[in-house]
Amino acid sequence: MSSYLTSDMNQPLARLLLDRFRWADRALRSRLAARGWPEMTPAQSLVFASIDLDGTRPSELARRIGVSRQAVHQTIAELVELDLLTLTADPVDGRAKLVVVTDAGRRNISAARESLTEIESELRARIGDDSVAALRDALTADWGSPEAD
Repeated sequence: MSSYLTSDMNQPLARLLLDRFRWADRALRSRLAARGWPEMTPAQSLVFASIDLDGTRPSELARRIGVSRQAVHQTIAELVELDLLTLTADPVDGRAKLVVVTDAGRRNISAARESLTEIESELRARIGDDSVAALRDALTADWGSPEAD
């Protein structure tokens, strides 16, 4: 079976990073589903990766993820239906809403953290400790501003 990922070294680095992000997200969502959590879409996973535990406005989630407010509202509604998120009044601005993680959502986040530890351990077994350490070093290095000079 062929993979949607390519080992072609001529691929732009940004494409390789995006492919590997998708791999990691798919691995995480698969493990959560295996643990009995509802299957999530990539969009739902991005909302969870972008939310603050004490609540985040939908407009801020849309900005962080890079999608329209309408798209993020649809995804939030799906996660509210799954009882992983709830919408509450923003205490700072009563006209605004905050997206807040429910107790079930917090348990999901805890399961996700455990799954991510497992994924990293499996990755170490697959590509080696040195490669994972180098990857972590590269991803945590200060890359400077992304803006063009």
